[in-house]
Amino acid sequence: MNSGRDAALFYAGRFGPVWPQTPEKTGYCGTNGSHDATRDPAIIQRWWSEHPDAVPALMAGTVSGIIALDVDLKNGRYGLDALDALGVSTHPRTPTAHTPSGGFHLLFGAPDHPVRSSTDKIGPGLEVKGDSGWITLPPGPGRRWDDFLGPETPLAPMPSWMIVAEPTRKPTLRPVREVRLSRYGEAALESAVKAIIHAPAGQQHNTLNRECFAIGGLVAGGVVPAALALESLTWAARQISSADPRRPWRATELDKQVRASFLDGQLQPRQVSA
Repeated sequence: MNSGRDAALFYAGRFGPVWPQTPEKTGYCGTNGSHDATRDPAIIQRWWSEHPDAVPALMAGTVSGIIALDVDLKNGRYGLDALDALGVSTHPRTPTAHTPSGGFHLLFGAPDHPVRSSTDKIGPGLEVKGDSGWITLPPGPGRRWDDFLGPETPLAPMPSWMIVAEPTRKPTLRPVREVRLSRYGEAALESAVKAIIHAPAGQQHNTLNRECFAIGGLVAGGVVPAALALESLTWAARQISSADPRRPWRATELDKQVRASFLDGQLQPRQVSA
């Protein structure tokens, strides 16, 4: 799905109604946005023949059977911390699309009752996309599907900790699961930080990916608290010295690399025997 047209046709068949947006999400391409969303291949083909650079937007809610969770990591809203506070330390096995800011969209199967869209209601940096909501999906600037959780991944049911977005039920939060930092976890995190900071030129990229992936697995296994792990890894990454002054490491690029590898690591939980 290298083109927006191919992706839009796939999403229409796999998920639900779509329509074309400008690449920068600044407007709609020859449509009235979500009001014109469709599954019709002929209409989709025509839209993208007229606007080949458009990116696909997908309707959420009852019309598609898709409920999306937009995890933001920008403007002081850190959705990963909010998920940690909800006791969600393992990345759900469901289609996951990464966004330009370093956040991601999680796609879930809708329950048998309406789900209202909401912003920051279940936690800061967490947006629920339900009825009347929509999300922008890859391809597009800074957008890509997760290497392990692409669009063909089976949809997981909408989890119970998103129930607070429901208009017809009493809001309830799942009890917070406290994760203590064990001696093993502390040593593993300290080792990862040192390895990242002191990685030699030519091995910095691979070292950062490897260590973040490993710690992500320990977080998923309940060995290291998620917020502490991500904060430590991000700090370590920003201490990496640029081997080539003509191409210095950029903080935004480092942060995205840390989060991507950290999230991939969470797909393979690692537990430690007592």
